[in-house]
Amino acid sequence: MFLTIALMICPSAGLAQNVTSPQKTKPVITDSIQKPASKELKKSAAELTLTPAELNLGIISFEKPGEGNFNLKNAGSGSINWSTQGPDGWKTLEKRSLSGLLKSGTDSLKVGIRLLTREEMPFENRQDNLFVDTEMRIESKNGSIVCLKKFTAGPHTEEIIIDSKSGPKKVLTTFVIAYTQKNPLIKLNPLRLDMGGILPERTVSKKILLTNSGKDILSWSVAVRKHETGYTPDDLQRGRYLSFVNEDVKGSGVYAVPGHIKGMIELTGQWFERNGYPAIAQGENVLEINFNGTGIILYLLSCHKKGNLAISLDKQLIDNNDFFEDVEVNAGEILIADKLSNGPHMLTITSKDNPLVLEGMKILGTETFFFPEKSIKIFPDSGATTRQTNYLTVSLNTKQMFPGLYKDDILFITNGGEAIVEVFAEILPDIVPKVIDVYRYFNGSDYLFTADPQSETKRLFQNRYAKEGIAFRLFKPDTPGTVSFYRWYNPQRKSHFYHYDNSGGKKDLRGYILEGTIGNIATSKLTNTRELYRWYNPQTGHYFYSTDLQGVKIDKKAYRFDGIAGYVK
Repeated sequence: MFLTIALMICPSAGLAQNVTSPQKTKPVITDSIQKPASKELKKSAAELTLTPAELNLGIISFEKPGEGNFNLKNAGSGSINWSTQGPDGWKTLEKRSLSGLLKSGTDSLKVGIRLLTREEMPFENRQDNLFVDTEMRIESKNGSIVCLKKFTAGPHTEEIIIDSKSGPKKVLTTFVIAYTQKNPLIKLNPLRLDMGGILPERTVSKKILLTNSGKDILSWSVAVRKHETGYTPDDLQRGRYLSFVNEDVKGSGVYAVPGHIKGMIELTGQWFERNGYPAIAQGENVLEINFNGTGIILYLLSCHKKGNLAISLDKQLIDNNDFFEDVEVNAGEILIADKLSNGPHMLTITSKDNPLVLEGMKILGTETFFFPEKSIKIFPDSGATTRQTNYLTVSLNTKQMFPGLYKDDILFITNGGEAIVEVFAEILPDIVPKVIDVYRYFNGSDYLFTADPQSETKRLFQNRYAKEGIAFRLFKPDTPGTVSFYRWYNPQRKSHFYHYDNSGGKKDLRGYILEGTIGNIATSKLTNTRELYRWYNPQTGHYFYSTDLQGVKIDKKAYRFDGIAGYVK
């Protein structure tokens, strides 16, 4: 009876099994049952994903709120619970969180931002013309939460954390608050102006952007402050301010350290540019500053008080709990240290998943002078502003100014109060570095650099060197900040080596013959100098030098990068 039923269900398969191996029917049945089960085991666990990572809500004003949506998706199987208490640092009107259950498909989280009118604000905040109470409402199909926070006019970035069993997820909301009050209020950018290093008898110019953060017309005029004879700034005003802005990369999205601070700053991690300034958002990122002085102040365009920052000075971790107490969430300055021993120091800041935009730094401990009267001019020096942006040109004439560091204030007098822009500059010694052309010759993997090919005609001819042209420029002897650049030759290897240390800088120079100096090289970055890079081939013992970091003429598999040989023109 059993055989008849089996043949009726699957006659051919049943007959074949019965004829060839009547005892082996179970493996076939077991195999057909177990395959779907194995597929179930391979399904991934529930995981919450959010898009986009950054939501731009645009310009926010009293008349125009902003809103947008984050999309929530379960990237795995099963269901997942999520919850949020809103953005970090905001005050919630009700002590509760927003939560939901996500199974399959997607869900949305709507974020809306609006400015509260004076009538809606708490009474104690209504007289504060610098800040406006801002409301963020976060909604899902399960409900909503409302949060409040005080802001000034300008760009802002806020972080929202969504918790789930797959771990916390961070998303960003960005927006610009346009007008926070009816009364006129001046807004200046930048608040600190770095004019750079300038030679005497020169004139340089920079721009200041002036806008009105109020609705009424802003009437304004400017003047450079006058100082009493013998007056000197206090310790925290003294020093050299250095801006991190790089005008050459503005708008590219990719940040590069500008030349005037390249020897002082090292950035590692995922840095990008925001309006020319260095910025970070996610991942672990490190800022290292090497400076000489008695202290350092760091200026921020955007930061979070409760951000995950580790700060160390001279490799000693320091407590940073108090650093952000007096710093507004989206702008401010941090006095990292003062009253240090006057000398070299290293500041290291490690940021992990913390939105941060850096403006610049001030190195303390150097003598600072005020600019001579009438050396600074501003055009235009007065006006009336409603909603337009005024571009002011600040010109500095260094005529009859002696070398040193200078600092002064531009005072803005308006019908809405006063404001100040600090101006900094370094007047350089009136020494025009005299440079010499250095020519490159080669024979195979041997590269010979010389500033005087005529005197080396015999050597070049006998060794069959081919001329490539000017490789870079060195300095003449006695140029401040430079030292002799020596040349060695190994006749067995047919290889040249170059170094500013007459002992070879701890290199193994057995078999090398010192041929003398070919000029002077800078050992630290001077104005308008560039790096001379060195590569080494461990198989052949040959060295290669170039101002091109890519080393385009060498085999990258054979040569390894061997550092910076110095700085050249």
